[in-house]
Amino acid sequence: MAVKAKKVKMIDKWRKKRYFSILAPKIFQERELGNAMAYESASLKGRAIETNLMVLTGNVKKQDINITFKVEAVKGDTAFTFIDKYEVSPAAIKRKVRRGRDRLDESFQCVTRDNRIVRIKPLVITAVKTSRSVKSALRKETIQFMINCIRRVDYDTLILDILNEKLQRETANRLRKIFPIRFVDIRVLRYLGEQKSAMGAAPAEAMAEEQPAAEKPTEAADVGQPEEDDAEEPNPKKRASKRKEDVPAEGDEAEGEESLSESSSD
Repeated sequence: MAVKAKKVKMIDKWRKKRYFSILAPKIFQERELGNAMAYESASLKGRAIETNLMVLTGNVKKQDINITFKVEAVKGDTAFTFIDKYEVSPAAIKRKVRRGRDRLDESFQCVTRDNRIVRIKPLVITAVKTSRSVKSALRKETIQFMINCIRRVDYDTLILDILNEKLQRETANRLRKIFPIRFVDIRVLRYLGEQKSAMGAAPAEAMAEEQPAAEKPTEAADVGQPEEDDAEEPNPKKRASKRKEDVPAEGDEAEGEESLSESSSD
C-alpha cells in the first residue's frame, strides 16, 4: 500500500512580525515617515529610510533635496530617527552650472560643537571664468570658513542652517570679498559618527598651552660664568670708607694754608 505523505504546516513568518511607525526628528515636528515590519525592536536600529524634503516641508522648491534618516532608538512600537545624510540631486546641480563659469567642488570633514563628525561637500560657482590662483584662494577660504562655522554649532543647528540656506549665504558673502560668486550650495552632508573624546576636537595649540613649558637647557657658552644673582653686590660701608679716605682732614688743610702763606711772603 502506498504511504500517505504527512501534511506539513507552513508557518507564515509575516504573522510573527510587528508594525513599527518611524518618526522624523524634532526639527521636523516628529512627523511620521512611514511604517516598518520587524520581529523585534532591536532589529530596527540602524535601518535607513530616504524621503524627499518637499514631502516633509510642503515646499515645492525643495523637491531636489533628499534626506536619509536612520533609526537610533525604539520605544514600544515607535522608532525615532536622526538625519544621516543630506544630498542634492545631480540633475539640479547640472542645471545651475552654465558656460563661462567655473565650478569648484570640495570634500572635507568637520567636527560640530557636540563632537559629531560630518563630511561636507560644498559647491561653489563663480560668476565668470577665473585663474588657478584665485580658484586656490577660494578653495582654502571655503574650507577654513565652513570649519570655523560648523565648530561653533551643534549637529541639529547645522542641519537647520543648511536647510534654511544660512550657511550657504554666509559662505558666499565671505567669498565675494575675493572674487564674484554666483552662488554656494551644499551638495552632500553625511554623518560619520561621534568623536570618542572631546580632547580630539580641541586644536593642537590649546593642548600645547595646557602642558607646562619645558625648561631650556643651559648653553655651553654660559657654563663657568657667574649668574647675575650670584654676583657680589657692592657694600655701601666700603664705599663710605673710601670716600672718607679721599677727603683730607682739617689739620692737613691748615698746614697746607700755612705753607702757601710762607711761600708767598718769601
